[in-house]
Amino acid sequence: MGRHCTGILHLINVMKHLTFFVFTLVLNSSIVAQTGTIRGIVMDGELNEPLFSATAVITNSTNGAITDLDGQYEIQAEPGEYSLQFSYIGYQTITIEGIMVKANEVTVVDKVVLTEAVEMGVEVVVTAEAIRKNEVALINLKLKSAGMLDGISSDKIRQIGDGNVAEATKRVTGVTVEGGKYVYVRGLGDRYSKTTLNGVDIPGLDPDRNSIQMDIFPTNLINNVVISKNFTADLPADFTGGLLNIETKDFPEEKMMTISASTSFNPNVHFNNKFLSYESSSTDFLGFDDGSRALPHTPGVFYPTPYNGSSSEQVQKFAQSFNSNLAAQEQLSILDFDAGFSFGNQINLKNKAGELGNNKLGYIFSLTYKSDYKFYDDVEFGEYQREIDRDENELILANRQTGAYGERSFLLGAIGGIAYKTDRSKYKFTLMRIQNGESRAGKFEIFNDAGAVGQSGYEAVSDNLEYNQRSLTNLLINGKHMLKNGWEMDWRISPTYSTSDDPDVRKTAFSYDGNYSFSAGEAGNPSRIWRSLSELNATAKIDLQKEFKMGDFDLNLKFGASQTYKLRDYAIYLYEIQFVGQNQSWDTPDADQVLQPENLYPAAQNNVYFQSGNADPNPNEYSSNVLNTGAYVSTEFTLFKKLKTVAGLRTEYFVQRHTGRDIAFAAGNTVQGRNLVNEKVLESINLFPSLNLVYSITPKQN
Repeated sequence: MGRHCTGILHLINVMKHLTFFVFTLVLNSSIVAQTGTIRGIVMDGELNEPLFSATAVITNSTNGAITDLDGQYEIQAEPGEYSLQFSYIGYQTITIEGIMVKANEVTVVDKVVLTEAVEMGVEVVVTAEAIRKNEVALINLKLKSAGMLDGISSDKIRQIGDGNVAEATKRVTGVTVEGGKYVYVRGLGDRYSKTTLNGVDIPGLDPDRNSIQMDIFPTNLINNVVISKNFTADLPADFTGGLLNIETKDFPEEKMMTISASTSFNPNVHFNNKFLSYESSSTDFLGFDDGSRALPHTPGVFYPTPYNGSSSEQVQKFAQSFNSNLAAQEQLSILDFDAGFSFGNQINLKNKAGELGNNKLGYIFSLTYKSDYKFYDDVEFGEYQREIDRDENELILANRQTGAYGERSFLLGAIGGIAYKTDRSKYKFTLMRIQNGESRAGKFEIFNDAGAVGQSGYEAVSDNLEYNQRSLTNLLINGKHMLKNGWEMDWRISPTYSTSDDPDVRKTAFSYDGNYSFSAGEAGNPSRIWRSLSELNATAKIDLQKEFKMGDFDLNLKFGASQTYKLRDYAIYLYEIQFVGQNQSWDTPDADQVLQPENLYPAAQNNVYFQSGNADPNPNEYSSNVLNTGAYVSTEFTLFKKLKTVAGLRTEYFVQRHTGRDIAFAAGNTVQGRNLVNEKVLESINLFPSLNLVYSITPKQN
């Protein structure tokens, strides 16, 4: 009995302590629940950079914070309406009124810009609503920049509703987007433009272009797009028209989770049973082929044909290894679809004492998906030439294709990142993956004019089937530090791997002169092409800057170095359908009948077999690598009150090596032909001086 009483008393004692603990936890939770968070960023209005160690304090209180290296601050406050005062030595004090704080919520005060005080002690009072627009920050960036800048912010992109960066960028003054993909700046071609991602080089997805295809970047993964229209020493020197920098999402200002979905309908495109497509793979909807379009064998020296000693069975088996679908097919198209999912937050970490400190951990993840249909039922492609008589100025038609064309596009993009920040340092790790696949099918009537130079003159009916898949994988490791001696250091390491493949591009064109046939001298024999491009970019760079006071002059000194390694591999493999003898008979221009078993060699008529257009070694294959090492020094100072001078010098050491051969060498002419094996084809050291003068007509006009 005593043991039972003792146990009961012990249980009562435990319950008392547990009740007290729960009560304390609830009380503390209720106290925490009564506070909210104010967050924001303070910018230096002269340099347009985050202002380190500025003070943000609630007026008539001691509750405040000091900005970190990103110019950001965080203040805990009870629910209510407050005024915030921002100050920094030698800068004009700003007070923002009407800031509402709610329990357990984050109130974000948008960028506050402090400028140097003309008269000490002068204070400017504004309302919170007047500055809650990120577009203002971009305008201020253009105003205070050392060079000519333009761009578009994430807020503006959301308002307009553009789906990818190419659509958004074309709204920037002086920018043209060609083919919905390629950006031209100030009227200059692709060769004179350059694209970077988070300030570092990224590879292109086209062997004949300098800039990357911008339509693969979904806008909900992007913070902003900024275009530099003139050169400064801290920028890479391989552009003259403009440099476009894509900045991906970073530290979230507040806890966020967004889910979006949308669709669109065009009566000429969607739910159209005349839409042209062809047999797809099981993963097309994810933006890549599952291997159904892959080359059915490893490219080599020997291909069985009726003329190289191969058996009939070998020739036929080789032809059957290729997909027999050569015709564009009518299908029902469905609606476009666009969906996105994002979440992120930043949290304060505990210090050694177990209390919440100033160190923060931020994370963000975003996933986007888009499907898009395009259909043209009356499309025309034309080629025109000048007359042989040079006195004639009118162009004449050489070749014209008219018909219908359908395209399906699927895009999948994801970005994830974490960031760790202390008062004086920030480390960021971001991984991005973008995958895009486009399937195209067309039926065309071809008219070729014999009166044009080099044209044979014919009529034809053609089926064209194409598929292109592109991918880009980027890793960014970035560190930013405010050193105690006043220097600011920023370093970045960023490898990027990209691919662009065209597996099994099929063209089947029946020439027509009363009968349907294939003719090499007219519309050509049916052909199949496999084209692949892969490129690796690895960039490392470091920048240091410091502000100095030299007498009455403010001086901003900046210098840095970078190194970029690029490796590109490219190959094309070509195959052509040919026929034994001249005994061709085709009742209709149905491309799908060409590879039917009854037409394959040996057969009573048509006698189809495959001929390889690939020599060994392949002249349509190369590998090339580049190593570019750069260093620069730049200074920004104000000689006169309204005149800012930015002077700099950049040097770059560029080395390119190449592995490849020409057609003559591939054909066996080792004497006159050329074959390069990682041979140095270009080496140069160049100096790039720059000088920019910025005159401020008014405080808001340069």
